[in-house]
Amino acid sequence: MSEPAEDMWGGELDGRGQVEEPKLTIVPDPDGQRPDGLLPEEFWAARERLQHIRRYAHAAGCSGDVLLHSCLARLSGMIPHHIQAVSGIGGRASLNLFVATVGGPGAGKSTGSSLNRGLLPSVDPEFRDGLPVGSGEGIAEAFMGTVEEETGEVRRSKGGAETPVMRRVRKQVRHNAYFYIDEGQILAKLGERSGSTLGETLRRAAVGETLGQTNASEERTRYVEAGSYSLGLLVGFQPTTALPVLSDAGTGTPQRFVWGWAEDPSIPDDPPQHPGQLPPLDCLKTQYESVDIEFPKRVRDLLWRERVLRNRGELQVPELDGHAGLIKVKVAALLALLEDRYGVTEEDWQLAEVMWDASCAVRDSLLARARREAEAAKQQQEESVLKAELRAHQAKNDDDAAVQRLAIRAREFARLHSGQTFGAFRKSLASRDRAYAERAVDLAEAQEWVFVEEGHICIKT
Repeated sequence: MSEPAEDMWGGELDGRGQVEEPKLTIVPDPDGQRPDGLLPEEFWAARERLQHIRRYAHAAGCSGDVLLHSCLARLSGMIPHHIQAVSGIGGRASLNLFVATVGGPGAGKSTGSSLNRGLLPSVDPEFRDGLPVGSGEGIAEAFMGTVEEETGEVRRSKGGAETPVMRRVRKQVRHNAYFYIDEGQILAKLGERSGSTLGETLRRAAVGETLGQTNASEERTRYVEAGSYSLGLLVGFQPTTALPVLSDAGTGTPQRFVWGWAEDPSIPDDPPQHPGQLPPLDCLKTQYESVDIEFPKRVRDLLWRERVLRNRGELQVPELDGHAGLIKVKVAALLALLEDRYGVTEEDWQLAEVMWDASCAVRDSLLARARREAEAAKQQQEESVLKAELRAHQAKNDDDAAVQRLAIRAREFARLHSGQTFGAFRKSLASRDRAYAERAVDLAEAQEWVFVEEGHICIKT
């Protein structure tokens, strides 16, 4: 019987030429519970634009959490670089945001990034949108270009006309970029390369510090001044590939990320009506020299108090929470910009705290999983060692029983063939027992059943 035909989408054709639905295996949640770290319903219900983003994601069968996280990361790379946060500590803060979404293969980590372009189109033709990350130098290179500049000299024509002498110069020509890494394992491998500057570059970019390096040759020199660029980053991780990054807390890398799950149990069975793109944001078109995003006095006082207590040594903060205040400042400011406001409200701050708490829950869940897996591996190793010891003990017991049995055999051999050689006794044994022959004769002699004289086994009377 021939195999059933398939249509162009992969569904099988039945005998009547109708397409049969592919059979899917649906794995239900065994506990019927949402995993810790998903944004709660109250968060989404707080604002119409948050609901809009979620509907946009659900209309494409994508996670609302993924689309919102990637939207904020991309928005941080789209806004003019002179829009910064003023929270009362540390001067003006860059809004560059790094986001990590975690899920299994095919969980839709990349879909959120691609949906962004339709949700919030860019208005800047120079915006570098969705660039891959190849190296630390490559990140700086995204902002570089070659331009012609006047040298200060002029060239005079025969008629006396003066023409400025120009030269080609490499310098920063762009200010906005959004990077996307589809698989976080690549990030770890790139960082392991000898001489790699990727890790340091990412840590500097997260806080808007100077990027690039100075080389002897001009074509390899890259210099991107602190505060002169806006950069967003989205990284998709599988749970196992996220762990090496989380374990690198000593360098400060994982603290610079907002973490979120790629799965979304709230995606409806039937797609909702597509809401279309978000309304255009005026903040993406502003031409002001600088814009300060201000924070409520209570928030400024809170951040200041925490900073003072930490620097006095009176407040100990867990290592992975070292950038909590800064991350919440960035998220709150971006949530305000998403509403086309240049001032953070108490509600913005509360929503940012919800996102930070969710991020911590995702991060802690991954670390708990790592501990469970490490404990399971340790237990498995201990069980393997124990089994090996039991096998060795059993083998010793088996050997001892074989030696005891063959010692009796040696006594009987000596009684029947007293004076025969040890070689004759050994030859009389089955091949599997010959390795025990010498120990068996020693035991028989110790029991005073036989004695050995010049290689001959004699019965002891």
